[in-house]
Amino acid sequence: MPNILILTSVVGGGHVFRDIAIAIELKKLLPPGYEFIFVSGDNAFQMLSNEGLKVEKIEGVSFPTNLGTIDFLKFYLILLRSEFIQSFQLRKLIKKYKPALIILDEFFFLTDYCKTWKIPVVFMCDFIGVPRSPFLHNPFRSSLEAFFDWLLFAHLPKKADKWIYIGDPDHILRKEWRSRINSKNILAVEPITKLQYTEPPSRQTARLELGFKNDETVLTVTVGCSGIGEYLFKAVNEAVPQLQQSINKLRVEFICGYGIEPEDLDFILQRGVNVHGYVKNIEAFYAASDVLVIQSGITTATECLMIGTPMVAVPITGHWEQEHTAKYLKKKAGTLIINGEDISSNVMADAIKRLVKTRLKKESYFKGNGHNIAAKAIADILFQTSDD
Repeated sequence: MPNILILTSVVGGGHVFRDIAIAIELKKLLPPGYEFIFVSGDNAFQMLSNEGLKVEKIEGVSFPTNLGTIDFLKFYLILLRSEFIQSFQLRKLIKKYKPALIILDEFFFLTDYCKTWKIPVVFMCDFIGVPRSPFLHNPFRSSLEAFFDWLLFAHLPKKADKWIYIGDPDHILRKEWRSRINSKNILAVEPITKLQYTEPPSRQTARLELGFKNDETVLTVTVGCSGIGEYLFKAVNEAVPQLQQSINKLRVEFICGYGIEPEDLDFILQRGVNVHGYVKNIEAFYAASDVLVIQSGITTATECLMIGTPMVAVPITGHWEQEHTAKYLKKKAGTLIINGEDISSNVMADAIKRLVKTRLKKESYFKGNGHNIAAKAIADILFQTSDD
């Protein structure tokens, strides 16, 4: 039985669902008998397990974060360390499953390793360039960023059998980077989320499913599955008394995901606030809400754009991907942005009150075919390999 290993990034939960969407579509295109084995760590491993998928556990990554900020220099070094350890774990998996193909969702240093085993490999990523700090300001960080950028654009497209950029071209940070998606062996597909294989419910259906009343004003705060975001819950919780003075029948839902245990929150929940851990039907909360407060993970942001609920986006300070995604959201849909370092109860209360009576006009931002195109490209590699 031919096996396909899908290494899902251990950083953030959005990678899980785009990989599942691609796998579902790929299975339709391939002959019967292919088995898909997912490989991940930390919260992503748990999410894949909860979806009932076959998954192997590997080394995870701990975020060096504090109150909505991140030290990306440390994060780069942590990535280097983790992928070094993961290479040894991957070796065992290759011997165990003898895969016909390996898909790497944002594993930057394992492509060459896979090729040494003469295994076809697909690399996927939702960014196509790395911003560089001024060299004189921080020579070490600048050099490290230049190395990552070279690896991402110059090296990996030559080594991988296919390099797939997953995202909106409008989300690419710089004009010169947008030209990269036209380069040889880089395939650009639009954002892929859970909504590609799980149609979101209507507002009325979602409220019925969740037990929300039609006359309630629902505010949902979600921080993904990275384990970062307690500071955001705390600020909104402190804003609730102000909000209740001007918003009748306010209902507040906190969704912690994995990495933040609801019972470990170090503050007392205000009346009207409900807290959840990981929920499998997050799209129902999006659809049922009047306002969403999110961090600026690209998958969460994309799903909110697809559903059309007004949102406040709070990017993690120093996290260049999230900070850029916030700018993208503001330009794309007029999303209200608050920097992570500026969070307070008053700031959050003012932002939420501004949006509570707003309804976004739902627009067709995306065609919804990114998973189809990605799966077709991957299947072609397998067909070509079998012909050879």
